[in-house]
Amino acid sequence: MKIQYLAVLFVLIIVPISIVMASYIQNQIDAIMLQTQYDKYLISATYDAVKAFQLNTTNNKYSSISDSKIRDIEAAVNTFYNTLNTSMLDYLSSAQDFRAYTPAILFTLYDGYYIYSAYDNVYASKGETDEEGKVDIKIDGKDYQNGLKPYVYYSAKYKLPIPGNQNNVIVVNYTLDNEITVYGDVGDGNGYVTRSGYFINPKYVQNINEDAKTLTYNGVTIEPEVLTEHLITIEDQERGITWEDDYRYIFYQNEKIYQDKNPDGSLRYNDDGTPMIFWYDNYIKTYVNDVNIRNAARECGMKSTSAYDYYMEALDFSEWVIKYLGDIKQSNMLKVEDGVTPIGNDQEYLAENTGDQNIFEASDTNDPMVSGSAFNNHRLGVIRKSIETNLNATISNYHTTTLFDYAMPVLSDDDWYKILNNVSVVTFLQGMSIGFRYYNNYAVITNNINKEVVKPENVYIVVEDDSGNREYHQPGCKELIEKLANGDVHLLEENTASSSEYVASAYPTASFQMQSVKISENQEEDQNFYFQSRGKGYVKEEITGKKTLTGCYSCIVNSTVEYDIYDIMEGVDLIDYDNKTENGGTGEISFRSTNSAYQAIRKAYLTALARERQDLYKTNFDLDALR
Repeated sequence: MKIQYLAVLFVLIIVPISIVMASYIQNQIDAIMLQTQYDKYLISATYDAVKAFQLNTTNNKYSSISDSKIRDIEAAVNTFYNTLNTSMLDYLSSAQDFRAYTPAILFTLYDGYYIYSAYDNVYASKGETDEEGKVDIKIDGKDYQNGLKPYVYYSAKYKLPIPGNQNNVIVVNYTLDNEITVYGDVGDGNGYVTRSGYFINPKYVQNINEDAKTLTYNGVTIEPEVLTEHLITIEDQERGITWEDDYRYIFYQNEKIYQDKNPDGSLRYNDDGTPMIFWYDNYIKTYVNDVNIRNAARECGMKSTSAYDYYMEALDFSEWVIKYLGDIKQSNMLKVEDGVTPIGNDQEYLAENTGDQNIFEASDTNDPMVSGSAFNNHRLGVIRKSIETNLNATISNYHTTTLFDYAMPVLSDDDWYKILNNVSVVTFLQGMSIGFRYYNNYAVITNNINKEVVKPENVYIVVEDDSGNREYHQPGCKELIEKLANGDVHLLEENTASSSEYVASAYPTASFQMQSVKISENQEEDQNFYFQSRGKGYVKEEITGKKTLTGCYSCIVNSTVEYDIYDIMEGVDLIDYDNKTENGGTGEISFRSTNSAYQAIRKAYLTALARERQDLYKTNFDLDALR
């Protein structure tokens, strides 16, 4: 009988506990499944936002203009909410509902960032006036709107260590590369100044020949180069006739100008001897009649001197920076919170600690173009601090619009690396119920194809085999250097008819994206091409010399068999990853800095990186001169 009592007691105690535990476990499983679905939806919506921004900016010649860029960002935000609405229709009724659960959307651009969030844009009068008779106004606190907050630059203030004058404060605006803008009185006797430019090691610039537009940078010869692109042009819209050919081009006032060709492939000239040039506008050749532009094209011989201009302008600017800012250390930076208090000995204030190193003193150990330099580490620390401070304030104050207590999540170091080194979009989704807890996560998607910035890894090297087929590689691709060293492929300049012309072999990422020409409303008639492919003729007929263009699987797809891209920039001996002593290897050298194939790649790469950065639209630069 006692056993029966125990059995009944066991059932009365254990069964309810089991039921509760089973319900709890099932709720946890449902919450995890729901969280996984939300993660997927958030990533997909963020990716669509980046893709929309990418398409709008790359196909908009005015994408660098502020108003146009704002429209592109707002279109990307709408895409984000539309995708969320489509994916999560079962959870919320409209895209407007999702705005209550997205405390912030961050758009990092070249020299600053936008935060899309809620703000109170309505002011109400208290009905009182101050001593000066002005109406006292206050934020209403009730009518919140969603929109872009004012643009925030990646900037930092510094108190200059000038003897006898410790009150000089300057502002330095940073970017996603080595371009900076300096504002303030640097103590040169000229008062308040504003200067912009690329910061490099001026000692690397040597052997300058202003007449020939040549110099050497870190042992690499920089000279005028012939740039080429493959185009499809519409010859007869009604009949759908298009022509495919390869053309020279140069940059003029931030736009490409192409030189036309005869059917036999020879270059065309006007009666006055100037090159016959055209704009490539809506897949049609629009010939240039402006005599000044045509004379400028003749003067440069349709060769780009942008790389030369980049290093020369950077040389002048860098010497000025080193002279007046060379003694600035991390301790001289003023705290973001008040703009008055120096960091001093606080080694934890910035995520990147550069200690007592001089930030703006270029040397072999502090090359501003290399990732491990004190300048670059400090730049990353400043950008991160600015973003963290403003994002934290924006998200923390978002509780005024909902009942959920919002807070900025901890971003991983990998995600910070993406944000600090790329144009990117970061979205935050918080406060949605997933069972007995709330959803709280973020997504980071980068945009590598844009007109904002040219990162070191966004330049590819093009090579040809003996059949004329092309393949593009990362500069540090082991397979690329081995093929060049063995003579299996050659750079493009080795295939030119004139030894006096250097033909470019390196181009930005966008040059290797598929382009489409829309002939009619029928999508099946769209014609696709690549800027770095080859061939000529009428598209519907046989194309003469049609060759293939493919990406290297080893470095473009796999991205593991590579030498460090900054080793390429510095020109040091190349060692396989497994052979490096820090990885337990023997330190055996794979390619010495004197290797001809290695040096040819360095020349193509450093020329292209400088050229593309110089040709980007910059509001602080003079673009009137022909590049």
